[in-house]
Amino acid sequence: MNKYIATHTFKSEALRTQYYEVASSMAPADIKAMVTGDKAVCLKNWTNGEKSMKAYCQWEADNPEAIIEQLGDMNNFFHTVSEEMNDEIDFTSM
Repeated sequence: MNKYIATHTFKSEALRTQYYEVASSMAPADIKAMVTGDKAVCLKNWTNGEKSMKAYCQWEADNPEAIIEQLGDMNNFFHTVSEEMNDEIDFTSM
């Protein structure tokens, strides 16, 4: 699997609000199960709640399409653009 950073841009403010309402009603383990599959796994998520129209996720996936497939109906809330990020530089260890 390759490493990706996905930018999820909400399609509207109303869909952003609806997304956070749905997500807040779910257990974290259930959300993790929804974003974990054989071809794509979400490792980390950064969001600023309703202060931003974007959320960012770190994924390991076979390809960008696998991320879209794994998101399934969740991707109805936002547009997803994934960029492959396989080179790592750890500035903290330099």
